[in-house]
Amino acid sequence: MKKQIHILEGLIILTIIFIFSLLTINFIHTIRHQSFDPSYMWNINFSNLKVTNGSKDGNISLNKDSVFLQLEFDKETEFYEFTLDVSNDGTLDAKVSDINLVVKNDQNVLDYSLTYLDDKNIELNDLLKSGEVKTIKVRIYYPVQKEKIYEALNLELTFNLNYNSVI
Repeated sequence: MKKQIHILEGLIILTIIFIFSLLTINFIHTIRHQSFDPSYMWNINFSNLKVTNGSKDGNISLNKDSVFLQLEFDKETEFYEFTLDVSNDGTLDAKVSDINLVVKNDQNVLDYSLTYLDDKNIELNDLLKSGEVKTIKVRIYYPVQKEKIYEALNLELTFNLNYNSVI
């Protein structure tokens, strides 16, 4: 009787090992042969760049996910402002993970603002839902100074926003 129980236990253990092996092989085969599902897309773009009326003339270029600007201010009343749309054309929601706005100028005296069209500041973790479009406004200007020391300034601006998926 004890011998039969040991044989039965051995057969049960071998059956479990065999079933586990089949499941593992099936799982590995499924993973290796699965193709990318294009219905889950990540597609965030900048578009619809518009320079605000009254802005100083400059050279601005828009790529899929960045903006580059070169200009020269001659007077303290000059400014440069533009808007652009950020669209999430993918199927995944996204949040702002990094804001890169670099303004290089000779004297480091220029100021800038980076907001949405409604003047709300852009912040980390701001949500951009799938299919949503938000308009961003960037403005570069001389800050108000007590001493009226203004001079011609060359300026370079590089701007991009990085997004991560929301899981």
